[in-house]
Amino acid sequence: MSDADLIDYLFDVLDPADRSLVAARISADPHTAARLEQLRASVAPVLATAEAEREDMPAPPPGLALRALARVAQHVVEHEPRAPEPTGSDAISAFLREFSSSPPTELEFGSGTRAKVPGAPRTPRPAPPVSDGPDPQPSRRFRADLLVAACIAFVGFGLVSSGIAKARQQQRIYACQNSLRTLHVGLAGYADSDPQGRYPQIGTPAHPTADTFAASLSDQGHLPAGFRPGCPAAADYIAYAYTLGFRTPNDEILGLRRADAMAPAGEEHDLMPIAADFPTASAAPFAGPVSPHSGCMNVLFVGGNVRPTTSALVGPGGDDIYRNLFGQVSAGASRTDAVLGRPGDRP
Repeated sequence: MSDADLIDYLFDVLDPADRSLVAARISADPHTAARLEQLRASVAPVLATAEAEREDMPAPPPGLALRALARVAQHVVEHEPRAPEPTGSDAISAFLREFSSSPPTELEFGSGTRAKVPGAPRTPRPAPPVSDGPDPQPSRRFRADLLVAACIAFVGFGLVSSGIAKARQQQRIYACQNSLRTLHVGLAGYADSDPQGRYPQIGTPAHPTADTFAASLSDQGHLPAGFRPGCPAAADYIAYAYTLGFRTPNDEILGLRRADAMAPAGEEHDLMPIAADFPTASAAPFAGPVSPHSGCMNVLFVGGNVRPTTSALVGPGGDDIYRNLFGQVSAGASRTDAVLGRPGDRP
């Protein structure tokens, strides 16, 4: 793997698929992981600046879009091409050109007398226009132009504001997805060191509630230094919702295991949810913290895939990932009953 790929991984410019491949290579190859740390130390000042700007992106000055559109509209109004008023000599030249190209059938004298031109064909006189008044005053036209420019400015301001809000929301969702992928690297390292290949199990003395699993990952060095296992879009970085495990037929509570292609049917697989954002207000089983994203949640699966969803029915078979089959926030009723708990929840 080249240094360019590792630098792109450090600065978070890879797309999700490539980033997952690089993360898997780093976790599997100690040499690549060591080279990554060397590069991280070399670009530490630049990386710190980039992360600070990503977390607190400066907002544009208030009213910037409105002022820009107003200036454009003012320029259009002031520099709109208008036909110049003809001078005396220009009027005479225009009359002579018109006379030579299309000879008139009548001549009008200064006293208002009209006379037919000899030999000219007889043509009916056109009907007078409905309104033969003077041209609109320039000041009225200028006010109309300003009104149009103001309408354009207000519409443009609304479109720009809506676009900025959507871009910031999408950026928060991407940051949350990257945080979940980093969490998956730590969970995979924990499962590799466990004799049974299981992830941290909730309900044990070491992990009594759903928000305590991340401490074991940090203590054992499976997570980067300073990593906070929560959505960056949340104000206080509360831990993600985490699996409460499931009950066996003997009423024993077990945690999820790492997916194994050789496991018999019914065992854990890559499509089991293991962690996620808190549920949205409409999907929450009871009062408590909710997703910081507007109407959606990011869900991490055992295989490492992160999926944004607006529905909680993304478990195996379409079951609710925040309740078990009995509608309770506790361990799953079976091996395929996925239940994710919020801070303080127990199996």
